[in-house]
Amino acid sequence: MTQGILDYLDKTHGRRSWKELFQSCFDHVLTSLGKEGTYEVSLSLVDDGEQRALNREYRKIDKTTDVLTFAYLENDDETSAPVLDLGSITIATEVAKKQAKEFDHPLERELCFLFIHGLLHIFGYDHTKEEDAEKMFALQNKVLNDFPHDFYTNLRKLEKKVKEAQSQALAPYSHFRVGACVVTKDGSYITGFNIENASYPATICGERVALFSAYQRGYRKDDIVSIGIVTESTNVGTCCGVCRQVMSELMRPNCPVYIFSNNMKKKLFTTVKDLLPYAFTPEDLKR
Repeated sequence: MTQGILDYLDKTHGRRSWKELFQSCFDHVLTSLGKEGTYEVSLSLVDDGEQRALNREYRKIDKTTDVLTFAYLENDDETSAPVLDLGSITIATEVAKKQAKEFDHPLERELCFLFIHGLLHIFGYDHTKEEDAEKMFALQNKVLNDFPHDFYTNLRKLEKKVKEAQSQALAPYSHFRVGACVVTKDGSYITGFNIENASYPATICGERVALFSAYQRGYRKDDIVSIGIVTESTNVGTCCGVCRQVMSELMRPNCPVYIFSNNMKKKLFTTVKDLLPYAFTPEDLKR
């Protein structure tokens, strides 16, 4: 069993607490690295002045930096303590905000990126040498991209978009209208709806219309962050098998899938992988 204990302190007195997000991120990192046991780490959010003072005192560098790591235990295999105290990490939130703006992604994604960076340092990864840096940053990006958290989707906007799409559905035979919307990292909300045909096999579902529209615009798997779906059902009507298969190939496995009942009161939040755990992949075509 793996457990992460996070000691969280926001010394910037921010309006929002990130503790739950960081706790989820900590647990995800431990699982991703294959760690077993109970681990504890301290995380402090600080202002530029405090981060600069720490950097000056411990690294002899008189300037602020985004993240600092103070590792107590660099090789957790050397002890059998019931709780392994990993050390502490400090993140300068003002620097994080500037970097999030520079890289055009949400602040919470930048914060998790820096937290993962600090944790990897604690577990012995470094970027002093070019070869080590390539290995560390590749792992850092993989862990972040596999983190099952949606940093981008505005749920209120998504709910509005899927209902707008549903109102345009062409369903003269089933009268079962479906609206869908694909969300991309650059903030685009690309909608689709089901289009029926008297030759029933020629009918296409709203999910595929939205996905194909996104690809037609040049977006690809790594650009897509989520998909939302609403149907005429009073319950949560999940995607058909064909759409699940298409989603498994055109979206990342951990992409969130938000499904709503017609009145938007019932909701199912899942992932592409959970909708189709044993998807048919290009690997299956090999002889």
